[in-house]
Amino acid sequence: TSPHAKFADEAYYIGESAASESYLNKEKIISLALKIKADAIHPGYGFFSENESFISEVESAGITFIGPSSKSVRMMGSKTAARQLMQEHNVPIVPGTTSPIDNLFEGLDIADKIGYPILLKASAGGGGKGMRKVESKEEFASALEATKREALKSFADDAVYIEKYIENPK
Repeated sequence: TSPHAKFADEAYYIGESAASESYLNKEKIISLALKIKADAIHPGYGFFSENESFISEVESAGITFIGPSSKSVRMMGSKTAARQLMQEHNVPIVPGTTSPIDNLFEGLDIADKIGYPILLKASAGGGGKGMRKVESKEEFASALEATKREALKSFADDAVYIEKYIENPK
């Protein structure tokens, strides 16, 4: 009953409301696209818009992916890998980690060194999902858990990294 489904020429059910049973089920999406002879898949934002594995499978199925190529996403889709690549080529990056944080204590130590406020960000994130601004050490543990849960739910990957939150960047 959503407006976008009502106004579409065709709409197909791909699963229950939980993202893991619908929008994160790449096998269902690709097999439906093949069944209905779709020319292309547009991923919207989040979910599979920056998922190299999904894009590669779409390309292999002979379907056009509307968005970046799997090669581009392989190089830049992981925010931590992208940060590492930029650092290797002396491109300035916002202070923070270039790999996911392993545990709460490592994260707290890094946040203390960078200085609050910081951002916790999903490495596989996109579309503004999997991000939390953390103002203080007291907020860190709960924010980390919430960010990891959202990242896992939205991207099937709970890797989280830290960046300095830039106040009023313009």
